[in-house]
Amino acid sequence: MSEAIDYFTGSELYLLANAFDGTVLFGLPEKAYYQLRGEEEFKQAHARLVEKGIITAETALTDAGALVIQALELYYKTIKYVRINNLMIAFDEENKNRCIVLSELEEGEVYRLRVTTKAYLLKALFGIFPLLLREPPKEEETFLKKELSYQDRLAVEEEYVDHTILNMESFHLTAKPQTMTNSAFYQQWLIFEKDENVIMSDVVQKKYYRASQYWLLKVLYDELEIPYKGAEWYERDRQRWQH
Repeated sequence: MSEAIDYFTGSELYLLANAFDGTVLFGLPEKAYYQLRGEEEFKQAHARLVEKGIITAETALTDAGALVIQALELYYKTIKYVRINNLMIAFDEENKNRCIVLSELEEGEVYRLRVTTKAYLLKALFGIFPLLLREPPKEEETFLKKELSYQDRLAVEEEYVDHTILNMESFHLTAKPQTMTNSAFYQQWLIFEKDENVIMSDVVQKKYYRASQYWLLKVLYDELEIPYKGAEWYERDRQRWQH
């Protein structure tokens, strides 16, 4: 998809999803949210899609539109989502090196839809979150994670709102039951740096850990289904993404 046609409003995405009977798009408000604005909402969305060259005035798909529909359908039919802050990531089961990223640029309103490689996504994440590029102290080679004491946890809970947080959630749609308390279906980590240490909060289990850089990266790589081969591999990637 070209730079000019990968930005969409929520109502435009739901219009496009009609092509494959898509009713709910992960990360967007429900379709009713836009329908309650009246018919004009979708008339304007249709006009914008025509202007972008996604569809014709007669609502036929253009070649560019077919590519957008293909990407959106892959996003809709994935069996797993990972959400990292405003990035919603779906996976292409036929091409394990590829993923579909829906970025929320304006809450509930404006989105960017991209098909990209996992390597490019990883590079982007390293650029967005400097925490992922930190050089771990030697001590972190001696542990993966350590649960915080009650007192340390209280101190972190009082202060973490002032830190830049990486919020990582995963949704495994084949797991049952699909409840937020089932860790096989849903996990959420709040990740930030405090006093030069990595702190990871397991939101579902309500636990806090001091994490090694290697464990942080392993959690990220595992969720993105990227092979992780330990400290040496991480150091290679860290140096590569710094340039």
